[in-house]
Amino acid sequence: MSSDENSKYIITSVRNAMRILRLFKIGREEFSVTEIAAQTNLPKSTAYRLISKMADEGFLSKNPKTNHYRLGLSILTVGGVITSHRDLFKEAKPIVERVVDMLGETAHICLLENNDVVYLLRNEGPDSVRLLTYMGRKNPLHCTSEGLALLAYQDEKTIHKYLEKDLYAYTPSTITERDELEDYLIEIKKNGYVISKDHFYEGYVGIAAPIRDYSENVVASLSVIGPTSRITEEQYPVFIKTIMEASKEISSLLGYYA
Repeated sequence: MSSDENSKYIITSVRNAMRILRLFKIGREEFSVTEIAAQTNLPKSTAYRLISKMADEGFLSKNPKTNHYRLGLSILTVGGVITSHRDLFKEAKPIVERVVDMLGETAHICLLENNDVVYLLRNEGPDSVRLLTYMGRKNPLHCTSEGLALLAYQDEKTIHKYLEKDLYAYTPSTITERDELEDYLIEIKKNGYVISKDHFYEGYVGIAAPIRDYSENVVASLSVIGPTSRITEEQYPVFIKTIMEASKEISSLLGYYA
């Protein structure tokens, strides 16, 4: 195959993959291979090959109960924060719910948007208190566990640019000094998790871990937040273990395998 023919083949494959993705919409979330082939006017063998490759990359996932395909979590990594697509976290939602059942506190999946952390999914604990962490809410990076878990894994240029900002002190414990925060981010990256106590709300602690995609990049974070009266320092090891294991499980859904 010549280089021109190869280029045309790649372009055609990409175009057909986009046609497949556009089939999925609210009210029609799953398709069989036969249905996808029929609706895109592709030979079934071609459709199956594309579907298999898209599933390998995390852009489609197979429902083991129906053997039909639906959108995968990796689609979030190319589109940024789109709260109307939170249904894409259907596969991750049971994991988050399990974390809430095990720890009894509110859990979140969060994404990075510009200089803010955005709450894409929120699952409340049995004794949930009102926090400013509803779905779609934006909060600062430097004083939230979920934000710090994202910031710590950005490239040096992004981190330094963020640290050049005037960082607001939400509480007396908020870290606003550049050198101190930079050291804190290094520690977070080394440990693989973050504990943020009294940094955003006095009397509250957040514990978070990063979520990676198939490219090994950190694209989201999983956090649990609750009052310090319930999440005591003696309980930290249990929370850390549970959150880190869950974040790795969600990462595997995105195609990351450590």
